Formats: sequence, C-alpha cells, structure tokens
Amino acid sequence: MTATAPARLLISHITLRGPELAQLYALIAVSPAATLDDLRAKLCPAGVGTAPDDLADAPLREALSFLGIAGLVTANGRPRRYTATPRLRAVPFPLLLTHHVATHPDERQRAIAFVHRQLVADDTLAITPQALRDQQERGPLRDLFAWTGEKVTLWAHLAAFLGLIRRVERATELLIVPSLALTRHALSWARTAATDATALDALLRVIDSHLFACFTARGRIHRGLTQTLLALESRGQLHMTHHADAAHSLLLGERRVSTLALLEAHDDDGLTAL
Repeated sequence: MTATAPARLLISHITLRGPELAQLYALIAVSPAATLDDLRAKLCPAGVGTAPDDLADAPLREALSFLGIAGLVTANGRPRRYTATPRLRAVPFPLLLTHHVATHPDERQRAIAFVHRQLVADDTLAITPQALRDQQERGPLRDLFAWTGEKVTLWAHLAAFLGLIRRVERATELLIVPSLALTRHALSWARTAATDATALDALLRVIDSHLFACFTARGRIHRGLTQTLLALESRGQLHMTHHADAAHSLLLGERRVSTLALLEAHDDDGLTAL
C-alpha cells in the first residue's frame, strides 16, 4: 500500500519546501516503521494532530505525500508505518531526490526534471520566473497540466534546493548553473555506473540519463555546467585533461577535455567525499 494517492502531482505541492522534505526523509530513514503519530511527536509542537480538523500538521502530511509519490517512502499496515525506499544508496538527499524525480515512471511526475532538461537543451543560462512560465505554456510540456505561477515558484524553489539552479539575492533571474556540491556528488556516483570511470563523456552521459540534464540539443555541455566544472577544477576538486587518442572528447567553452579525475573534497567548499 503506497503512502499517497497516485493522482496527486509532485509539482502541485505548492506550499512545500526542500528542507522539510530532507528533514522528514532523514527521520524516516533512521526510524523504520514510524507511524504518523511517531513523526508528529518528533517534528510538530505538542498536541498537534489531536483534533480531527487540526491543520497544524499540514506541512508534515504534505511532505509525506510528496515523498510517497516520489517513491522515496512507502507506507504499509494499519496504522500506516513509513519506511524509506531509496533507489540509490549512500548519496546526499538532493542527489537522491533528483534521481527519483528524473526516473519516475509517470511522465507528469517528471515535470520538475523536464523543465530543467528543456532549459539545458536550449542552452539557457538565465531566465525569469515569468519568462519560464510563458515558455512552459507554449512549449512541449504545455499539455501535461495547467502551468501556474505557483507551480513555477515551487519548481524554482526545489530546483535551487537540489542545486540544479542558483538564485541570486535581490535578482529576479534564475541562473541555470548547477551547484558545486551537486555536481561533484553526481560525478562521484557516476563513476560507479559509467563504463569508463575516468572519461568525462561517459560520466556526463550517466548523469544525464539518471540524474539531471547535461547536454544541449546540439550535443554540447550546457554552459552552466561548464562553469561549474571549471569552478570545481579551479578549487582543486577535480582535474580535467585531454588525450588525442581518446575515443570521445567534449568542449568546455573552447577547451577540449576527454578525462576527469576527482580529487579530495574540502569541507569549507561545502563538499564531502562519498
């Protein structure tokens, strides 16, 4: 028995925020078979949820709904007992959630990943929320559901929380530049799944298939991801080289690269080795 009704859209959880998801998932992961009352006792003020019409635990129930639809949590029995069901192991929560959304079997539930994929395909580097809504209303995703300002706002928040985009203080534009932490963790995980753990092309294709979009419609590395890879190298987190006899190579701006080696991460960069 799943924790939530399958008809609810992930992108319709418009009041939800990323930290709530991360906190709740972490609690369920270390407390297998926790009931709703158990979760309320640890996350809500005393007395919340005791009245039938009590709305004070609404954020908890909304987060449970999202995690259930995403396949990160399942519930069984009466009363329902919640259990974490991650499809990736030993990865940070943002990377795990990115994977579950990107690989969801229901196309409409993949909308959060599809929006980012479209921006990457177009090689978009910056866009305003209003322009993004207009694009979705006219673009290939227009028939999935009605695009509202609330859905776009939720997308922007979750995408920033996951590290897919960046939001600049006192600026309206969303920067389609993945975070250093998300990119490094993605590369670290991709080494375990790629056919060649040192080939940049192989690593990015694994990430593109299982985590988040990396390539434009013309097959080039997205400009935002290029910025992040070069920033990681400048911080000593990775090293990229090119070999003339490499089977595949990619352009990062005007620089050709074929191999990538991850170096030791430093806590002060917000990165930790997996």
